[in-house]
Amino acid sequence: MNNGLKRLGLGLGFVILLAALASGSAGVVATWTHPPGSAARAELTSHGDAILTPALDIAQGDLAAIASDVDRLALLARGALGALTANDRTAIADSLGHGTVLVGTISQASSTLRAALEALPGRDPVDAATYADALLARRGAMLSALDSTEGLGRSWASLTSGTTTAANLLELLDRHDTTVAGAAAKGRAADYVGAIPILKDAMRLLDEALEIRDQVANAADVSTLDDWISRNRRYDEALVGLYSALRNSGGAVDVVVKAAYREEGLAREGLPTDARGLAVIIADIGRGGLNQAVISIEQARGRLTLALEALTSDAGVPRGGLAADSPGVDSPAADSPGVDLPRIPA
Repeated sequence: MNNGLKRLGLGLGFVILLAALASGSAGVVATWTHPPGSAARAELTSHGDAILTPALDIAQGDLAAIASDVDRLALLARGALGALTANDRTAIADSLGHGTVLVGTISQASSTLRAALEALPGRDPVDAATYADALLARRGAMLSALDSTEGLGRSWASLTSGTTTAANLLELLDRHDTTVAGAAAKGRAADYVGAIPILKDAMRLLDEALEIRDQVANAADVSTLDDWISRNRRYDEALVGLYSALRNSGGAVDVVVKAAYREEGLAREGLPTDARGLAVIIADIGRGGLNQAVISIEQARGRLTLALEALTSDAGVPRGGLAADSPGVDSPAADSPGVDLPRIPA
């Protein structure tokens, strides 16, 4: 009898032990099925989320402001190229000046925002148990978006340097044409002695243009520029020869003067008939790096815009992001300068 009771007691105890183990295992499985940080266990991170969410909202607003500045920078970059194509030196200077200031603003704002984001929770693995996964992902997405601004300074410096160089080249070529026209006016007035020094000044301007040509030769196709300089130099030399012959003959048309006239006529026929050659020269320089600088800025602009759109979408409601009618990748601000100016051909 006693042995039977013992066996019954042991059996009941074993059943109770199995039930306890099953209950504990179910709790463990439930815990790992719905870990802290997931939507299913929101109550475990609610306190941390209430603190982190407002900080991320502020950061996203700051990111939106940076994106707006990058958008403006992209417009200024396109405006600078358009002004260069139009040979509008005032517009070039304005675009480059405003852009340089804006690049500094973007750099400072990006550094400040990065430091603020890095100071927020999310770097330590244990943060996953205190804050919602979506919030930690939101912080990471903003840090990734900021990476888009890191190369803007280099791109703008490249654009500024190339645009300035091209603008200086255009100015030299324009001054050359104006100088030759002044010498020709003296020649028509039979002031050959006064015309010759002016023509030599014009040829010195071509020498300066050649120096710029050498600066861009490694990055751009300078064949059109070489041809333009060669044709104009031949004409300058022919005109010097003609005026020298007329000066020596006292204005009389002798054999030397006739030969000089023939050479001047042939050289004049070889001159560019319009300014299309200059447009090609600028396009060649543009392909040498200016367009790439603009493209890099546009790409940064696009990445920031897409990042903000994703952040706004993930949040469900706008959180400091771009307004619905704010300019996006393909919608530049209407009042920004240079929007309608042409870009250098690719």
